[in-house]
Amino acid sequence: MLYKAKNNGDIGIKGCKVIGNIIPLGYELTNTFFVDNSGFGTSDESALTFNNFLTKVKKDYFYGIKESGQFQVYIAEFKKIARTRAEILTEQGILNSKLISKSCRVINYINGYKTIRLYATDILQFKKDKIILNSGGYKTTTTKARINQFLPCNIRVYQKNYTWYIDNNGKTLEFIDGIEITI
Repeated sequence: MLYKAKNNGDIGIKGCKVIGNIIPLGYELTNTFFVDNSGFGTSDESALTFNNFLTKVKKDYFYGIKESGQFQVYIAEFKKIARTRAEILTEQGILNSKLISKSCRVINYINGYKTIRLYATDILQFKKDKIILNSGGYKTTTTKARINQFLPCNIRVYQKNYTWYIDNNGKTLEFIDGIEITI
């Protein structure tokens, strides 16, 4: 996912991938660079030319593209943190995490709460006597299926005329991201 520079000024950085705004577990964001990717930029512009950017690339640091525009990119620089996965999860208040289906994970928190995460979206959060539902803006068949898979049997999400609804014991509510259902 991240590109590791093999030496200072590593030209292989051209192969770094788009990672978005995530900070991967076990890494710390150290810098973000605004870099020309058209090849026509000059040294007097706000975006670094590729050659100027190469002077900032450090051996054993990790790089990924945060954002890409037509002529420039934002490249994030990360340093690996020498901690175990368990230490990182504990800092985030996570007791444990387990893959429960393809791209879907259950996360149990130290405070007793539980989350079902599909890719990077917490689609269900179980907090005491409430369930919080969230599509993350991805109102797809898969998202709806995963939400329904882990909801109690008396609550269902369904779609009618391109609009999502929640059937909660016969009571119908329009689905809105972040909606809380009392159980």
